[in-house]
Amino acid sequence: MVSFSCDSCADIVRKPKTQQHLSRCPNAQFTCIDCNTTFHGNNFIRHTSCISEAEKYQKSLYKVHKK
Repeated sequence: MVSFSCDSCADIVRKPKTQQHLSRCPNAQFTCIDCNTTFHGNNFIRHTSCISEAEKYQKSLYKVHKK
């Protein structure tokens, strides 16, 4: 599950709760905690998956497993 950090109030918000958070914090911009990408407006809606922890911490050593 993708989690975001609200750049306005610094709350951590899970993907299903982002719309609800926008009603409380109208100037919110969300940054994905895993890939550190900032989303402006409603662009976060299309961000459904992110890099894995292995890919994040192993960087160049990470090998993609083909399915």
